Amino acid sequence: MSYPSFYCDMNRPFDLICMGRVAVDLYAEQIGASLSDAQTFRKYLGGCAGNIAVGAARLGLKCMMFSCIGQDEMGLFLKNELIHEGVNTDLLEETKNHLTGLVLLGIKPPHEFPLMFYRTDCADMQLKPQQISKDKLQQAKAILVTGTGLSTESMLHTTKEVIQRARQAETAVILDLDYRPVLWGLTAAGDGETRYQSSQKVSETYQQILSFCDLIVGTEEEICIAGGADEVQHALKKIREFTQAPVVLKRGEKGSEVYFSGTHQPLLTKPFPVEVLNVLGAGDGFMAGLLSALLQGKSWEIATAYANASGALVVTRHGCAPAIPYKEELDYFIQHFAEDPQIWKSAYLNQLHQKQGMHNAPLLIKKPQGFAPGRNAIVTMHPSSHCGMNFSSLKLDAGQKYRFNEQYEFAALLMTGKVVFYYEQQSEYAERYDYFSQDPIVLHCPSGQNAAVEALSDCEILLIETENRAFFAPCLFHQATLVELDNRGKNILDDSSYRIVRTVFDKRNRPESNLVVGEIITFQGRWSSYPSHYHEQPEIYHYRFSEPQGYAFGENGEEVLRIENYDTYQIAPGQSHAHCTAPGYALYTLWFIRHLEDNPYAMPTFVKEHEWTRTSKANNRVWKMNHNNEGTGS
Repeated sequence: MSYPSFYCDMNRPFDLICMGRVAVDLYAEQIGASLSDAQTFRKYLGGCAGNIAVGAARLGLKCMMFSCIGQDEMGLFLKNELIHEGVNTDLLEETKNHLTGLVLLGIKPPHEFPLMFYRTDCADMQLKPQQISKDKLQQAKAILVTGTGLSTESMLHTTKEVIQRARQAETAVILDLDYRPVLWGLTAAGDGETRYQSSQKVSETYQQILSFCDLIVGTEEEICIAGGADEVQHALKKIREFTQAPVVLKRGEKGSEVYFSGTHQPLLTKPFPVEVLNVLGAGDGFMAGLLSALLQGKSWEIATAYANASGALVVTRHGCAPAIPYKEELDYFIQHFAEDPQIWKSAYLNQLHQKQGMHNAPLLIKKPQGFAPGRNAIVTMHPSSHCGMNFSSLKLDAGQKYRFNEQYEFAALLMTGKVVFYYEQQSEYAERYDYFSQDPIVLHCPSGQNAAVEALSDCEILLIETENRAFFAPCLFHQATLVELDNRGKNILDDSSYRIVRTVFDKRNRPESNLVVGEIITFQGRWSSYPSHYHEQPEIYHYRFSEPQGYAFGENGEEVLRIENYDTYQIAPGQSHAHCTAPGYALYTLWFIRHLEDNPYAMPTFVKEHEWTRTSKANNRVWKMNHNNEGTGS
């Protein structure tokens, strides 16, 4: 039997606008523990619409996020994650009066998956119809709306208005039923795990928009609430009174079914049975897989295979958004599942997931205007990137105080200003005005340390954080305690790669640390980090110039990068790198590396063909102009 294709305007520049819930998921790391017993949590991007936006982007769609975040640290985290995943944030609103939503989640397989929503009047429920124009809607093939967006009067009004504008723009409307009884006030505030509670009011609310939707997707419980019946077939029959749109029924380990208007038998699709770790987020992975095919014009058979396989991979992993596969690994999983049903646990598939996560990370993060007051996140720890480090610029006004996050090992490097560092029941004064000529001052503390900084003048601190449970004594590094101050490249090849390298600490003086931190001053017109080298550990460079218009060129393997003031370069493990600055412009570089477990950083590997340039013997083979012939001509 042939099934009608899903219609949308294939000529539009964006595939999908995801409207609605985006929040921070705090996932318990103790598998099998109740939330009351959980000790540590992993922070991820979450929320139905947010997860689908990330998942669809990973699977090749061009997505826009239409939601709202708080002007708080969690909102900043979500924005950075969306950008990292390649999701357009032009429609991501911000509010200073509402906090970004949070969810606590636990994993007790096979049947218990507790979760608690912290969403009272949260940021993503503050959307207004005027925040999206008809022009924006006309840029997208489809817009996704979710059931949570119907649960308050203001968001119901906004959702209905946006749907009407979408229809005027001839943009397909996709409804993820996304039913959470607790968000409708039908269960106790702490009971986010209950997935079904009948309610005539909720059913009637869903039915107000069914007739305007071009595709409806939900679980058996969600189909029942939309249809206002306690049995799926009765609910489907009721839904048909409102809409002729295809209805996709998600059945978990049993696969899925697609019900088309005018046909008696649904399209039945085969499942991909796997071992379940975590069912939370499976539906969002399913939707990402489904839409990645439908919005590219593929058949329902292919789309449902993508959907079932994507959902299957998600349930084997920790987290929601970070668990959704990339296209290369999803194709590999589908292609090889029949011959190897255990392919989901293969090392190769895991490597594909990690590799693609690294590939998606932006190489060069641009901040041409510098940094605003407060904490400015530049690089955020991301489970698929394996960078393993947070990096921020902290700008404080005189009189402000900042308390460092006890969750992380951290290095706080003073760039400019007068401050007092507080740690281990002591205080130490520090000042620095010129990071080109003055040696670094760095407070280095283990996790669990109560530490803070107070600004005595306007100041900037560059903050590096990583995970590390080892204990070591806090230390304020300064000129007398640096592990190394090296005039590297001096008297070699006419000083063409002469630079000052200040290594603050590494395994030689901080053996328990997971970090290496240092600075480089590259003189105008010269090379640095040369000869080109690489190492297995992730590294980050952050750049400043002696003049704001300064620039340099860096190599990322065979790729050439133009480096400008305030740029940050994320160096992938094993990637060769070096850089040179233009004449007239001295270059400051903060560099830091994260040790790998059982594989700490010690020395880089130099690119073999250029390694000869490292020692003074290179002077004997370098070509030089014969000055006796200078100025002659034919």
